[in-house]
Amino acid sequence: MSVTSHVPNVPQIETDDATDPGLRQVIERAKVTKSPPPAWYRTMGNNPEVAKAFAGYWDLLHRGGTVPHDIKELARIQIAQMVGCEFCARQTSPLAASITEEQKMSCALPNWEHPDPKTRAALHYARTLTLDDGRDAEVYAELKKFYTYAEVIELSAFFCLTAGGNRMAKSWSIEPHGEVPAIPENAMSIHGSAEHQLQHKSSHSA
Repeated sequence: MSVTSHVPNVPQIETDDATDPGLRQVIERAKVTKSPPPAWYRTMGNNPEVAKAFAGYWDLLHRGGTVPHDIKELARIQIAQMVGCEFCARQTSPLAASITEEQKMSCALPNWEHPDPKTRAALHYARTLTLDDGRDAEVYAELKKFYTYAEVIELSAFFCLTAGGNRMAKSWSIEPHGEVPAIPENAMSIHGSAEHQLQHKSSHSA
C-alpha cells in the first residue's frame, strides 16, 4: 500500500485538536525523545487518559530505572523486529548514542551475539520473554551475574510493555512501511519457523 493510500485502523488526532494540556505536552515531548514518536501519542490521543498514563509508565521504564538506557533501547529494537513492527523498529532513541547501525540490524538475528556480556544477558532475556515463556533457567543464571532482582523486574516490565506496544502499533497500522525495511529478512520472529526457534534456543548455550 502506498503512503498516499494508507488508511490506519485508528486515526491520529491533530495536535491542535488536543484540548488536554497534559496530552499536548506528551506529544510535544515525543518530538524530542522520538522513541516512541509523536505519531504514537497522536494515535493514543483518541483516549487522552490512557495516552498520558502510558507515557508516564514508558518514561519510568525506558528512560528511568538503573539499567542503562542503551541496553534497554537495543532490546526494544530487537523485540520490535521479532514482533514484526516496522513502525517500532524504525525508531531510535537519541539518548542511545552507543548503538551502531550494525547492532540495530543484527540484534534479532538468530546467531548474532552482542560483545558486551551485560548487554548480551539482557538481549537473551528479551528473546526468551518474547519468543517463549520467559522461564529459561540458563537465561536467568546469566541475568543474575549482572542484574539485581529489582533490575530484573525493570527489564521484565519494560520488555513486556514493549512487546505489547508493538502489537498495538501493528494493529492500529499507524503508518505505512518505509521503502527500506527496518527488519532483516532472517530475523527471529514470533511468527517464525521452527528452525528459527531452535536457533534461538541454541544461541543461549553458545
